[in-house]
Amino acid sequence: MEDNRKEQVEALEALKDYNPKICKALKEIVPELKGEKKEDTQEYVDHIFRGVNWELQVINGTMELLNEKEEQVSKEALNEIVSQVNDAYTFKDDEKLAQIIEDGLLPFVEKLEGYIDKALA
Repeated sequence: MEDNRKEQVEALEALKDYNPKICKALKEIVPELKGEKKEDTQEYVDHIFRGVNWELQVINGTMELLNEKEEQVSKEALNEIVSQVNDAYTFKDDEKLAQIIEDGLLPFVEKLEGYIDKALA
């Protein structure tokens, strides 16, 4: 049990270090998705979402610790954001993807550092 907790703490610490990079990348990609496309926009989107997927794996693996003191991360709310992102991403609906990033995913990842701090306190 203690080993599992230690692994979750280490995972959250790694996530805390990585998360600002994802926040920055999501902010950068929104204008491109809204029409200011560059030659490598799709490649950049793919790269960002590999990082987002890693973050989601860590969150899922540490949900118990994140929500130990109080519910900070609603699995249902997070699943809804992920579902919307997946739909827009799969159908290459860039405008919709940009909107979901702005309205759902980015606000969540911006709050994530605070959630991690509370869980590790």
